[in-house]
Amino acid sequence: MVIPAKELTERDTKSRIGPFELELWPDAMDRPALTVPAKSVRNVMAAASPRIETERICQTVGIESAQLSDPCARVPIKQLVAAFETAAQLTGDGAFGLHVGVRTQIRSFGLFGYIVMNCSTFSEALDRVARYFPLWTDGAAFRVIRDGSAAHLTWEYLDPSVVNYRHDCEMTLLCVAKISHFLCDERYRPREIHFQHAAPKDASEHKRLFQTPVHFSKGFNQLIFDKTMLTAPLRSADPELLELLIQFGDSLLAGISTHRTLVDRARIALRQAILKGDVQLNTVSRSLGLGARTLQRKLKVHGVTYNELLSSTRRGLAEHYLRASQMTLREISDRLAFARPGEFHRAFRQWTGKTPHQFRRVNSV
Repeated sequence: MVIPAKELTERDTKSRIGPFELELWPDAMDRPALTVPAKSVRNVMAAASPRIETERICQTVGIESAQLSDPCARVPIKQLVAAFETAAQLTGDGAFGLHVGVRTQIRSFGLFGYIVMNCSTFSEALDRVARYFPLWTDGAAFRVIRDGSAAHLTWEYLDPSVVNYRHDCEMTLLCVAKISHFLCDERYRPREIHFQHAAPKDASEHKRLFQTPVHFSKGFNQLIFDKTMLTAPLRSADPELLELLIQFGDSLLAGISTHRTLVDRARIALRQAILKGDVQLNTVSRSLGLGARTLQRKLKVHGVTYNELLSSTRRGLAEHYLRASQMTLREISDRLAFARPGEFHRAFRQWTGKTPHQFRRVNSV
C-alpha cells in the first residue's frame, strides 16, 4: 500500500477538499499503470532515519532521491515495496511495516481516505475502499467478499514482479484496520487477520497492534470482520460531503480507465475475474462494457488473444504464489480458477518447462 509523504492537517474534513485535489492527484488523468506517487516513499525513509541514510535505500531499490520531493513523480509499485523490505533489513526492525502503519492515518491518503471516512456505515466504507483505491494506485487492489457471518477485505498485488512484500502488506492491513477507529462503538475490531507470508520469528507486535488473532501462511492477505460490524455507523460521516467527493472520485476513475490501453484494462479485469473464480470470456467482456466478440476483435488489433492474456495472467500469479506463499498446489489451482489441479500442473509445465514442485524448490523466497 502507498504511504503518503505527509499527512493533511487534522482540521475538520468538511473544509479540506482543495489540498488533495491540487497536490495529491495532479497527474491522475495521465499516469501509467502499476505505479505509486514517488513522494509516498518518503514515509519509509522517515521511519528508517536517522539510522539509515535515505540515499542508501534509494540506490538499493533504484529510486532517484530527487523524485521524492517531486509532487508529480511516480515510481513502480515494486520499488516502493522493495524500499519497505530494504529499510526493514537495514534497520533490523522485524516489525518495520507495522511501525510505519502506526504513524499513518486514513486521512493522509487524500481523496481516497476522505471518501472512506465520510461513509455512513462500516459496510459502505469497505465497499468504497475497494472501489476508490485505484485513485491512489492501480498496482494493487482490495476486494470485498461477504458470506453468512463475515465480510472479508482482501489485498492483492497486481504486479506479478512484486514477490517479497511482507512489510508493505503488514503496513497496509494495519492501516485499513484503523477504519474501525471511526466507528461510534470503539469496541469493534477485525475478527481475524490473515497473511500469505510465513510467520516472522517474533509476532508480538502483530498481536499488540492488531489486538485480534493474526494468522500466517494463509491463502489470502485479508481482514475478516463480523457481520455485526457492517451496520455500525461512522462518527466521521458527512453524507453531503461524501456525495461531492464521490462525484469527483468517479470522474477521476473514468479518466484513469480511458487512459489505459484495452490490453491493460483487460489484464486488470482478468486478475479480478480469476480471483472471483469466473474467467469466462462473456464475464470479462461485460466487466469492460464490451461484447465478447468485440473484445476479441479489439484484442486482435493489439496482437493478442483472450486466451493468451488469460494464460499469461495465470502464469504470473502462479509463479508469485509458488515463490512467496506456502499455499498448497491445490489451493493455487483453485485460486487461479482451474477446474482441476491436473489442469494447473499441465498448464504450468507448458509455461515454464518445470512442474510446480520443481519451480517452488528452486525459486521460493
